[in-house]
Amino acid sequence: MLLNPRIAYFSMEIGLKDEIKEYAGGLGILAGDTLKTAADMGVDMVGISILYKNGYFKQVLADDGEQIEAADSWDYKNILQNTGIKVSVPLNDDTLHLEIWKYEIVGVTGKINPLYFLNADIDENSQENKYISFNLYTPYNHTRLRQEIALGIGGVMALKELGLSTFDIYHLNESHAAFGIVALRDMLGSKDEAKNHVCFTTHTPAEHGHIIHSKEEIESLISSEHASLLTNDYENNNLHLTKFSLLNSKFNNAVSQKHSEISSKMFDMPIPGITNGIHVSTWASEYFGRLFDEKIPTWRNYPEDLQRAEGISGDLVINAHDQAKQDLINYIEANNLGNLSLDIFTIGFARRVDGYKRSGFLFYELDRLKEVAEKFDGLQIIFSGKAYFDYSDGEDHIAYVIKLSKKNLGKLKIIYLPNYGMNTSSLMVSGCDIWLNNPIKPLEASGTSGMKAALNGVPNLSTIDGWWVEGLREGITGWAIGNEDDNNEETELMDMYSKLENTIIPAYQSNKREWARLMKSAIAYNASHFNTHRMLREYIDKGYNVSLA
Repeated sequence: MLLNPRIAYFSMEIGLKDEIKEYAGGLGILAGDTLKTAADMGVDMVGISILYKNGYFKQVLADDGEQIEAADSWDYKNILQNTGIKVSVPLNDDTLHLEIWKYEIVGVTGKINPLYFLNADIDENSQENKYISFNLYTPYNHTRLRQEIALGIGGVMALKELGLSTFDIYHLNESHAAFGIVALRDMLGSKDEAKNHVCFTTHTPAEHGHIIHSKEEIESLISSEHASLLTNDYENNNLHLTKFSLLNSKFNNAVSQKHSEISSKMFDMPIPGITNGIHVSTWASEYFGRLFDEKIPTWRNYPEDLQRAEGISGDLVINAHDQAKQDLINYIEANNLGNLSLDIFTIGFARRVDGYKRSGFLFYELDRLKEVAEKFDGLQIIFSGKAYFDYSDGEDHIAYVIKLSKKNLGKLKIIYLPNYGMNTSSLMVSGCDIWLNNPIKPLEASGTSGMKAALNGVPNLSTIDGWWVEGLREGITGWAIGNEDDNNEETELMDMYSKLENTIIPAYQSNKREWARLMKSAIAYNASHFNTHRMLREYIDKGYNVSLA
C-alpha cells in the first residue's frame, strides 16, 4: 500500500479563485477544490492544465437579454511564475512548443503543491498552435483536439521535463486528458504499465457529453510514433475518449452513487461512485467561517466535525446568514441590478445554462408563482449562469429570464446576475434562503452548488438526482421536487409550487426556531459529508492505492 501516493492531476479547467480565469464551471471548481484539499491534507499532488490568456469568456448581457461573449483576459504574468522551462511535443507535420508556468497552492499547514499551466501562445508556435492558449472550450473542434493533445501528451512530457516523472498515479479528471495515456505508454514502455498508473473520473451521464474523434483527424495531428501506440484502440475508426480512458485505467469512477448506476449501464462495466465534495474553507462565507472557528475549531482540517453544528445557537446561525444575505443585496444594489429586501424569502438558482438543467422551470406556471408571491407579500428570485459558446437554446433561456425580470410582476421580483463566477457564486450560495436545482433526471452527474449552499446553512429544494439522492433528508436538509423514479414534469412543477407555498415559506416566515433547525441540519448532515476532504480520502483508499499487479 502507498502510504502517501504521489499524484499528477490533469484537468482541462481549474478554478482556484476568481482572478485566475482558468475555469468555466463545476468541473474546474471541483479540480481547484481537490488540489487545495490535497495541500491541506499533506498529500503530494501536482496539478497540470492549459493556460488560457482569454479565460472562458466574460458574459455581457444586452438590454434584451442577449448573451455577448467577450474575452476574459487576466494578468497571468503577475499571478503565475514562468519556470523558464519549455517542452516540445512532436506532431504529425509540426512541433508544439509549450512554455511552463507555475502557481503554488499552500495548504492550511504550509504544505505547498505546484500547479503547472502550459502556454502555447509563444513565438515558436504556428498560429494554429497558438490558439490552444486563447480560450477554454473554444467552439472550434480542430483547436479543441489540439488542446486535448497539449493537455494529455504535453502534460506528461512537461512533468518529465520538470524532473517530475516518478508519479504513482496520473489522475485524469474527465477525458480531455485521455491522450496522456498515449504519452505514458511511450514513457513507461507498455500498455499494462501505463494502465497501472492511471485513474480516471467521468463526469457526465449524457451521451452527447462524451468526446469522440475520428482516426483520420487524430492521425492528422499527432506524431506517427504516438499514432502507432493507438492502433488497436479505435472502434469503427473512431476513438471514444471516455471508453478509451475507462478501459485503460486501473481505477475509474463516477461522481455520485446515482451517476455510478447510470454510467455502469451506459458503458456495460462496473464504474464505482465517489461522490463529489467541496473545499469547505473556500466556500464558507466569512460569517460562517468565523462562527465555525469559534464553535467547531477543527472544521477546516476535519470537516466531518461539522456534524456538531446542531449544537450551535439558532440565533447565531440566523445572524451569520443574515449578514451574508445583506452582502448579496449590497452587491446587487452596487451593480445597479435592482433592490431587494433582507426580510423577503429569496430563492437562488445559478449554474451553467443547459437544456437539461431547466433554468426557467420555476416560471413554467408564472401565474401560480405570482400567487405564491402575493400570498406572502413578496418573493425574490436570483438567477445567474452562462450558456455555452453559440448554444442558442441556452442563450434563449437567459434572454427569457432577463425579459421577465424587467416586467411588473407584482410582489414577484427577479434579478439576473451577469458573468457568473466564483465570487458571485460565493455571494449567492451563502446569501439566498433556499437553493433551487431542477435538472431532468437522471442527467445531473453530481452538482456541487447545493453542497456549498448547505455549508452556509441554506437548505436545498431539488429534483432527486446527482448528489441529492444521497443528501436528501426530507424536511431536515431540504426538500425533494417530485420523486426519484417518476419524470413527470407537471407533477414535479406542482410539487415544487405546493412545497414553497405550504411548507417552506411558512416555516421561514413564521417559525424562526424551525428554520434555524433546518439550517443547522443542512450543515450537520450535508456539509460534514459532502466535502473534498472525505472525497480525497476515498480516492486514496479506493483508487490510488489499488494495484493491478
